[in-house]
Amino acid sequence: MMKKPLWFAHRGFSGQYPENSPLAFQMAVEETHVDGIESDVHISKDGELVIMHDAEVDRTSNGSGFIKDYTYEELLQLDIGSWKSPEFAGQHIWNFDQLLDFCKETKVLLNMELKNYEVFYEGLEQRVIDAIVAHDMVDQVFVSSFNHISMQEFKRLYPDIKTGLLYDKPFLDIDKYIERSNADNMHPRYMLLQYQPELVQLYHDRGMKVNTWTVNDEENIRDMIQRGVDCIISNNADILCRVADEMCGE
Repeated sequence: MMKKPLWFAHRGFSGQYPENSPLAFQMAVEETHVDGIESDVHISKDGELVIMHDAEVDRTSNGSGFIKDYTYEELLQLDIGSWKSPEFAGQHIWNFDQLLDFCKETKVLLNMELKNYEVFYEGLEQRVIDAIVAHDMVDQVFVSSFNHISMQEFKRLYPDIKTGLLYDKPFLDIDKYIERSNADNMHPRYMLLQYQPELVQLYHDRGMKVNTWTVNDEENIRDMIQRGVDCIISNNADILCRVADEMCGE
């Protein structure tokens, strides 16, 4: 029997439902048995922490422009379901507090990505920390970002919340790079672990967990489990759970 990694629904159950919508989060819990949810946070014009992947609303709503130029009330008016299918019309954005409440109530873990590299949101790290602490969820949430400076600062501000470095291109001398980091985990795109098979052991030897994304097909899910990763993040939470059950036991 293989080691069981954590199973996470990427932006909720985004393979079947509109990503980062309340429905996608709800269905990840109701229709699969994932351990957790991965999602993304930005800051609105009036300072609300809001849940959406892109810095702009164009792709996943009926609006256009940057989140930072919308107030929270304006964002609430956007339909974030219809772009996926007319049957999902009427889905509306959640704020970070709502997502934290949902995860606390349903007892699932949360991997929160700080989206602070297309738009650099001042104070995002402290705002996210304050919300997690206020919900008493320090042990239920871990964070990640492609902005490694942000993760360094996050860990400095609040060492008790686990941090992870997201990356999707090979690094030169990654062993030396992570020596300068205070991060707990590494979040490589899954094919980088196939390109450099030694990475899982390298990170584990440093006491870091390997949380990989976005692994959507059965073949690569099996491969990641065999490589001994600690967490698999997938759009297809149903396929992930089925394959992982077969390999690791329920």
